[in-house]
Amino acid sequence: MDTKKTIHRSSTVDNAISILSLFLKYDSIGLMDMERELGISKTAAFRLAATMTDRGFLVKNPKSKQYYPGPILFQLVQKFQVNDITTISQPYIQELAERTNESIYLSIRTGNSYIFLTGIDSIYPVKVTIPFGDEIDLTIGAAGKLHMAYMSNADMETYIKRTGFEKNSPVDFENLEEDLARIRSLSYSTSFGEAFPDSGGVVAPIWGLGEEPTAALGLFLPMSRLSDDKKDELVKLVVDFADNISAEFKRRQETTQ
Repeated sequence: MDTKKTIHRSSTVDNAISILSLFLKYDSIGLMDMERELGISKTAAFRLAATMTDRGFLVKNPKSKQYYPGPILFQLVQKFQVNDITTISQPYIQELAERTNESIYLSIRTGNSYIFLTGIDSIYPVKVTIPFGDEIDLTIGAAGKLHMAYMSNADMETYIKRTGFEKNSPVDFENLEEDLARIRSLSYSTSFGEAFPDSGGVVAPIWGLGEEPTAALGLFLPMSRLSDDKKDELVKLVVDFADNISAEFKRRQETTQ
């Protein structure tokens, strides 16, 4: 893909953001968690944790040596809670889950990956469940391709360079570009047995005032419960609910500007 401008990102800032994202998975984290999850050295983890603690982004328990979210984060959440996409989406997620009885999840892109922030599991014994906070490669699943489809050219170029995507990925890049263009034209993404043999998903973008989607709303279910007729019905439901969330999210953003 062509791009007029290459954006150089800081690996230190990227690691700091990844540390904060770990609180989506854990109530508290230690230096070993940072080393393992981020793939950094003990020294780098210590320096990052110390800096973030000094600036109020982390709090350290002196006895357990565990770190917790710091006061700055809570102040930011309190200030911008009116525009919190998770809070805004929750009633819509609840309603869509009740109407379909399937698993409904909200995801966001974080650099070269995406994570699920919140959701509701299906009421059926056999269902698709997804852990919150795990960083997942953008090439995996309907949600990943949806987020990738709306990346800027600069972000896509960075993703390819940092991951060695064209060289190392089993995915055909030319076919992927066609898939991403199709997602943009349809305004939704589907994956039926591609990432996992018996798992299907329908995902639609949630828009704010930015040039890329703020988040994505997804419905996930086993392929055994998916017929061709039901597929069209679920696509329409997911797109309609994502559009409704987008409308409310934009209204709230506009009223606070």
